[in-house]
Amino acid sequence: MRLPKYLTIAASLLIFAVAVTAQTPTPAASDNYVTEKGFKSRVFQVKSRDADSLSRVLRSLGSGFKGASITSNAEFRTLTVRDFPENIAAIEEALTRLDTPAAPRTNIELHVHVLLASRSGATGATAEVPAELKDVLAQLRDTFNYKSFEVAASISQRLTESERGLMNGGSARITKTTSTGAPDFHLLNYTYAIGGVSLTNAPGSTVSSIQMNEFSFSANVPATNLGARVSTALNLRDGEKVVVGTAAFEDRALIVVLTAKLIK
Repeated sequence: MRLPKYLTIAASLLIFAVAVTAQTPTPAASDNYVTEKGFKSRVFQVKSRDADSLSRVLRSLGSGFKGASITSNAEFRTLTVRDFPENIAAIEEALTRLDTPAAPRTNIELHVHVLLASRSGATGATAEVPAELKDVLAQLRDTFNYKSFEVAASISQRLTESERGLMNGGSARITKTTSTGAPDFHLLNYTYAIGGVSLTNAPGSTVSSIQMNEFSFSANVPATNLGARVSTALNLRDGEKVVVGTAAFEDRALIVVLTAKLIK
C-alpha cells in the first residue's frame, strides 16, 4: 500500500527532527552567580559596639553574591567579612563611623511618695513629711479638702532610658483605725512598675522631659480585701512634682506623687 505523497514527506521531516534533537547536546545549567575567585577575606576587631548588632547593620553593604558573608563573634568581638574588595572597603568605612563609643545615657532619679490622706482629724496633721512635698500637700488640702496626711512610703529609684522598664516593690507600716482609738498598724505591701522610659524634647526646646509609657502602683494589706491601684502614662519635666493619681483606701485616699530629676 503506497502512502500519499504528502504523508511521506511529513514522516521524513519528523524522522529528521528526531535525529537532530538526539545529536544536539543539552546545554548545562548555568550558574547565575559569579565565581568566587575575586573574593577576599578580612577580620575586623570591634572596639566599642555590639558585634552582632553591627553585623546586622553592615550586611546590606555586601554584594549578595553566592559565597559572600559577614559573621560576628561576640566572644572575640570580631566581624569576619568575605566578599569583593570594593564591598569590604565599603564595610570598613561604615564600621569606622559606627564602631564608636555610645554617648553616656542620662540617669534619672525618681522619687515615689505614697500618701494616705483623710478628711477627718486635725487640720494640718502630718507626720514626717519630706520637704519637697509641702507645696503638694498645700495643693491637696485646697483642692480635695483633705485635713491630715500620712506618708506610707518614700521610694528613691535610679533608672535610665529603657524600652523594658522595671518593676520593684516593698512593704511599709501604716496606721489603721480602731474602735477604741488605740494606735494600731497595718502591714502594707506594694509594687510599682514602669513600662518603658525615654527622654524627649519639645520642638524648639533643649529641655528634656521624661516619658514613661506606663507607671503603675499597687498596694494591699495581707489577709484583707484592702488594696488600691494607680496606673497611667506620664510625661514629666525635670524636677517637676506630679500627683499621679488617687485611689480609695478604706476610709482614706491613697495618693501617689512622683518627682523626676535628670542626673548628668
